[in-house]
Amino acid sequence: MQGRTVSVDGVVTHYFEAGLEHKGKRPSVLLLHSAEFGGCAETSWEHNMPVLAQHYHVLAPDHLGFGLTDKIFDFNGQFNKRITHIRRFLEVMNVPRVHIMGSSMSGGLCLTVAAREKPDWPIVSVVCCSGGGDAPDNEARQILNSYDGSKDHMRRIVEVMFVDPKWAADDHYIERRWNWSRVPGAWEATAVARFKAPFPKADGKSERDAINYANIKVPTLVYAGKHDTLRAPGYTDGFVPKIAGAKLHVFDKAGHMGNIECADEFNRITLDFLKSVDG
Repeated sequence: MQGRTVSVDGVVTHYFEAGLEHKGKRPSVLLLHSAEFGGCAETSWEHNMPVLAQHYHVLAPDHLGFGLTDKIFDFNGQFNKRITHIRRFLEVMNVPRVHIMGSSMSGGLCLTVAAREKPDWPIVSVVCCSGGGDAPDNEARQILNSYDGSKDHMRRIVEVMFVDPKWAADDHYIERRWNWSRVPGAWEATAVARFKAPFPKADGKSERDAINYANIKVPTLVYAGKHDTLRAPGYTDGFVPKIAGAKLHVFDKAGHMGNIECADEFNRITLDFLKSVDG
């Protein structure tokens, strides 16, 4: 995994790139990370990118406000800003067709774009991991959203996201995520997305909360963790059947981060899915 930066309309954008020898031979793979405090391309995809890059050209950018990308937030439309940023990133990187894979927040973002009448990205397929559907405002999510910047709280966040206690018990892993959460501007850029006005929005539900899943026309693979406390039990039943031909895989031994906790399983099934799409 080689970290680089590129200017995307003046925004310094950090990304990882691998599998350059495969570029142009088939669609590239774009990996979009989750949005918890300390979330970034490295922590989301370090266990998947090297394997996928054996077969595909792979890009994994840090979203606006995360990792080493400029700390920018748009109050007029944070998700559209992210969508535009990714579109322009693909154009700058000269990538005409992509398999899109999103974790958590980015999973929902991928589904949102794919469901538009004219998708903003040149999507060939979608792989959504722990995204889509409703996200309950429960105790687990409150732990995720109320981060106070301490290592102890970062450990609690990891406990919420993972099933196997080894992740939260790994001091080095906690240290790495804690350091990412303390990159200048990272806490502020992540916390601001949690701000909510004390009055209802005039336009009702957001686009992301009212996705027309039936409008998704590309091959779609959805992953869910059997023990995901950040999602309601059976939440995929509410949207996966609406996507024509969509496939669902549930990780028996994972919480919210199935692509990390069950990396080998994720990599194997995902490569099989991509092979079926590419023929």
